[in-house]
Amino acid sequence: MQYLRYLGELSFNPVIILLMAIVGLVLSTFVQGLIQLAFAKAFGMKVTDIIIFGLKYTKLKSGKWEKRGRKAGVGLQVLTSFDLEKDSGLDSKKLLAKEKAFMIFYATAMLLVGIGAFTGLLIATFNVDSYFLASVFFLLGSWLLIFIIGKFCLAISVLSKVNSKKSLGGYTQEGLSMLRAGVPFDQMDLKPISELNYKKVWDTEKMMYFILYFEYLDANDYFDRMPEAVADVERTLKPQASATKVELGVCMDLIYYYSYHNIVPSKAKEYYHRIIDDITKDTEPNSMFVKGFYELNCFGNVETAKICAIKALEKIDEFSVPVEREYCRKCIARLNHAIDNFPKINR
Repeated sequence: MQYLRYLGELSFNPVIILLMAIVGLVLSTFVQGLIQLAFAKAFGMKVTDIIIFGLKYTKLKSGKWEKRGRKAGVGLQVLTSFDLEKDSGLDSKKLLAKEKAFMIFYATAMLLVGIGAFTGLLIATFNVDSYFLASVFFLLGSWLLIFIIGKFCLAISVLSKVNSKKSLGGYTQEGLSMLRAGVPFDQMDLKPISELNYKKVWDTEKMMYFILYFEYLDANDYFDRMPEAVADVERTLKPQASATKVELGVCMDLIYYYSYHNIVPSKAKEYYHRIIDDITKDTEPNSMFVKGFYELNCFGNVETAKICAIKALEKIDEFSVPVEREYCRKCIARLNHAIDNFPKINR
């Protein structure tokens, strides 16, 4: 009883509680990230980015890792996506099923590791002579388990959103499935969020849908619908720059929008600088045509825009899925047309 009393007194020390909470949070990110790194390939996924204590590294097609700057961040974050080259023979439904299976697997594995770590640290708590160490082990195990349970619940919540046909996340996945299956944009019938009437829509869902919906509008020349979609997604963006993949995609579309459809250089520059570490090093066709419009209409750099258009075409045959490839070709053609007509417009 005396042992438990001393342990309890130490465990209520606010300094130790705070320190172990921080360590527990960091460790929980490493548990999640390392499981993703270890098993992504087995589920047909590939690791695209690793962010460790704010340092971001992106994996290039050559297999090399490239540093993409530094932002505020704690612990380890691993970003994955479909390996479309490896799973080129699978239809979109099977790809989606593999992604869901991967999410279920790593969430379950993460929970099991958390329970195992807590059990091990709890055993260690009652097998050390130092009250201080016992308190550290107990608090660390408790915080680690709490954070991992939180991550597990979040993963299950996201999965339920994606699976639900009555959510924007599920609606977005249906659209992405059509895209991967080769359904062209002009055969889709995507609706603005205001007409879908989904309840409890997350900001992340709005951003994910915006990327798909913006391309749909742009590919079909529904330019009159863009201002509403842009205004809606801008309300979801936080003031500071973010390293999340979905926000990078949103910012890329907004740079394009404010450099071509509704030319406002100050807005284009604002979003460009939010993702400057990524976009300046990105040589994919979609990034190159966006940079081309940005250089042309925000700075008048015609020659730089020409180089961007040329580089965009160089990799177009390897880019993404067929539907997005054709959309990208259309945007590059628009860029070349804008370049050809730029001196006439600005006389």
